[in-house]
Amino acid sequence: MREAHTLRADGHSVTVIGVPDPDNFKPIEYLKDGVRVFRVMWQASAYRKLLWSSVFRALPVAVLVAAIIYGVFRFIGWLLKDGGPLTRVWFGLVAVGSRAANLSLLGAIYVALLVGLGIAVGYLVVRMLRSYVSVLAASIEMRAKEEDTIRRYAAAVLGEGVLGSEFPRIRSRIPSWIPDFVLEMILEPLDWLGAKTGKLSLYRYRSEEIAALAIRLKPDVIHCHDCMALPTGWLVKRALKIPLVYDAHEIYEAAVARTFGITDYYARIHAKYLPRVDAFITINESAALYYRYAYPSAPPAVVIRNATNLTPAAAYDGRLHRAAGLPTREKILLYQGGFTADRGLPVLVRSAPLLPEGWTLVMMGWGPLAGELKQIASLAGARTRPDSMSDNVRFVPGVPASELLLWTQGATVGIIPYENKMLNHWISTPNKLWEYPNAGVPLIVQPFPEMRRVVETYRCGWILPEELSPGAIADLIASLTDDMIAAARAGCRHFVEEDSWSSTYQGRLLDLYDKLSRQATSSASVAKDTLTPARAAV
Repeated sequence: MREAHTLRADGHSVTVIGVPDPDNFKPIEYLKDGVRVFRVMWQASAYRKLLWSSVFRALPVAVLVAAIIYGVFRFIGWLLKDGGPLTRVWFGLVAVGSRAANLSLLGAIYVALLVGLGIAVGYLVVRMLRSYVSVLAASIEMRAKEEDTIRRYAAAVLGEGVLGSEFPRIRSRIPSWIPDFVLEMILEPLDWLGAKTGKLSLYRYRSEEIAALAIRLKPDVIHCHDCMALPTGWLVKRALKIPLVYDAHEIYEAAVARTFGITDYYARIHAKYLPRVDAFITINESAALYYRYAYPSAPPAVVIRNATNLTPAAAYDGRLHRAAGLPTREKILLYQGGFTADRGLPVLVRSAPLLPEGWTLVMMGWGPLAGELKQIASLAGARTRPDSMSDNVRFVPGVPASELLLWTQGATVGIIPYENKMLNHWISTPNKLWEYPNAGVPLIVQPFPEMRRVVETYRCGWILPEELSPGAIADLIASLTDDMIAAARAGCRHFVEEDSWSSTYQGRLLDLYDKLSRQATSSASVAKDTLTPARAAV
């Protein structure tokens, strides 16, 4: 949305195309500055197409299976016919040394068929089990290799170019020569069997619905956010012959939810489409470095971080303390955001009973781990403070983004305790990295390169030890003095003044679009007004 509003303020006509979410089902919406938002109602059409395509694609498979079964029975009939190969072999064996055998030829054949059928079924079962075990082993191997990948990636970050062509790429095990429609034929039946990878087949139909709307709008530029939108953008680029901008918010093939098949699919999308984009945006220098090594044929990445706009400080009205049921003098260690796995949240909650007197942990947000975290808080409190249970940790619901600053500024310190389990976390620059300092709240971060660089450069917070533990968090909090917190607050202001959206990143975005405009005008070899000032970024 920052990009959309920035382009609109620069005179572009901007249309955002997406899908409905639980908070907003309006099919069309006009924002205050004139940005237009379309939400494509894609589900009904996609599932209908998926159903029919699955039925029709199952027909060739059924015909193939029937042909194989028919061929097997015809082959067995040929073996058993009078004068056939099997009867000749049988009578030859009887003539040589089996005259005493009481088995008839037909009985022996029945026994042989039963034994053969048992062997065949057993073989198929073993193959099936081996297949499932290989998938499981591959998934475990992917997890096991992440630590080594992170170490090697660290060497590349600290000494640029050290690894060169040996930089560890996360590659797709789906061969690039397999056409997309063949891949979909494999994925769609898996979807009906409940396999996670089958969900990818739905994205193809969602992509078609969104692309169809974008093509009808005839924009001058198509701007895609996230990996799953990249094939959609390519459809629009190919249809309209317009520039394609790809905006990668993550390293998707190295993200937290690494799943066999889906991870491979992300890598396949990047390998296939990144060389075809006209401009490439990503979130920080570390991500740009990864993409440069992993996909050398992609355009150089322009780093546009998700920095906040510098907001004038307002007087705190006490809302965070009231919602948490705390006196205003209480110091708050704040975590705000999603309650999801691999963010170090169980460790953080276990640190609450260990915090020094006058400090309380406030967990503001929502997510699938909410119930588990509350249970951990209750058990931790019961062990350490039987009389007060989980009095040192409070849970507060998430708030709209427009109000977040007014809540965040009630905290004394904000924490980002993400775990060092995947490359995507290790290079991350989450929104909280700007949201806390913008509210004047110093940071406590993990010793990951991008976050550590911010804290050390601007002295706007503190860095946790390499080993994340409840005791380490509590010890760091206990070491903070009022003077240290005041100095870090001043560092926060320095950081957001130098690294805000308006001071740095909106200029990079506008420069990128000006460059696209010049390239399009030059390639068209026509008058200067080939691209009008009202270009559309979709």
